[in-house]
Amino acid sequence: MDLNTIKENLTFPIKAPQYRVGVDGFMSFANNTLTHDGRLRCPCVKCVNNKLLNPDDVNYHLLQYGIMRNYSTWVFHGESVDQVPTSTSTEPTVEKETLTHMDMRQLSRFLYPKSLEKWILKSIGHKWRDYKCLLKGKGYDDDTDINTLYDNCPDDDVDYDQWVSLVNFWRSEEGKRRSNRSKESLEKAKVKPIHTTGTKSHARVREDMKKSSNKSPTRTQVYLKCHQHESEADITNQIKNVATEQGDQELDLDDDPVSKVLGKDKYGRVRGLGLGVKPSDVGDPSYPRFCNGLNMSTDNEAAVIHYFRRLEGVVQRLRTRVKRQGIIITKVKRKLRDHDISLSDESESDADIFSSKSDSEQRQNMII
Repeated sequence: MDLNTIKENLTFPIKAPQYRVGVDGFMSFANNTLTHDGRLRCPCVKCVNNKLLNPDDVNYHLLQYGIMRNYSTWVFHGESVDQVPTSTSTEPTVEKETLTHMDMRQLSRFLYPKSLEKWILKSIGHKWRDYKCLLKGKGYDDDTDINTLYDNCPDDDVDYDQWVSLVNFWRSEEGKRRSNRSKESLEKAKVKPIHTTGTKSHARVREDMKKSSNKSPTRTQVYLKCHQHESEADITNQIKNVATEQGDQELDLDDDPVSKVLGKDKYGRVRGLGLGVKPSDVGDPSYPRFCNGLNMSTDNEAAVIHYFRRLEGVVQRLRTRVKRQGIIITKVKRKLRDHDISLSDESESDADIFSSKSDSEQRQNMII
């Protein structure tokens, strides 16, 4: 059976006999790519060539879950990729420079400071999680047959293999456990926060408030500015009452009105100040007092704090080294002192011997 026939058979449904013949042909073709320990990459929609399994397990996965629909060239199982011929035509130098300039302009959109990397990754994670939640609400149901759910794939923006992987995860015990845990935490929450500033983030709202008032707003002020929905009226009124009682005094995050009403923040998070803000970013940083009067940006301030912390570590190591050197110097002085004492004792003994010899010689001369 040639390779094209095997691939054509694999396009049939899983229960079809042609598909089983295609799986047998694939296993025969891929046996030449076994690893040194006899394993093989599994191209099913669940493993997507990311796992090395025994050939029997790969055969079972292909019959149970199906092969990846977009895996047309079996590069992980011995099929060679045809090399694309390179063009021999020469282009003018000016056109090459123009294309390079256009490419650089397109790539410049993806350039970002190193300090924004964590925020970008967290933002992508949040957006991906929200999108999966949207997909689950549109095309998934716990009571529907799993094969029917496979056919409900939104073909416009989701790949079929990825959709099957999502459905399999939602049906797994881990997926059900996560879903139940999220539902329980949402029910236990005192308030379901609704952001009322549109696409403007907490950080942008905070920056606008800072520019308008020429001072940094508190976490309570930012939260009240961003949450003005009617469903949160009771919560916001309680926060306002606590803020009126406490006055304008500066408080820690655990004692401010938002924490008094909504409870303490979760570990590593600060409620109401946007994505990526940590408690250490809001609290008093550990740098010298003479830096309090400097007007620095966030990046410069973080760099200065990091620099002083490095200096603190260097100073600590130098102190330890000086202490060790002091101990060594004390030991050397003690050895030198003991050595000097022994030398003085030897010189005194030599002098006594010499004096005793001279006295005996004088006595002998007197007798003579």
